[in-house]
Amino acid sequence: MKTIDGKKMKELLEKRKARVIDVDTEMAFKKNHIKGAVNIPYNGKSFLKECETKFSKKDDEIVLYGKNQLSRELKDLSSQLEKAGYKNVQQYQADPSEWRKSSLNVQRQV
Repeated sequence: MKTIDGKKMKELLEKRKARVIDVDTEMAFKKNHIKGAVNIPYNGKSFLKECETKFSKKDDEIVLYGKNQLSRELKDLSSQLEKAGYKNVQQYQADPSEWRKSSLNVQRQV
């Protein structure tokens, strides 16, 4: 698995080249998230099953992201996806202030 920065994340989003998964809780996702991301919480017992249902092409680029404090969870979830056969799993690890600095389109649903 590879870690990407905000510049790379923006590029992937603009080109619509990646499937972006926000691993935060549903409540945190509703507070703010990167536009276009799908919420599959890391604490969901069916994380892998949901990913396989929503993203059946295992060659697609997958980017997992969550707030900074989720680094261990991101690594674990990335490993799960790789073991399931996903070939292009990446992590974007930053907090919402970094999302804005990277000019990512942030949505709020409060």
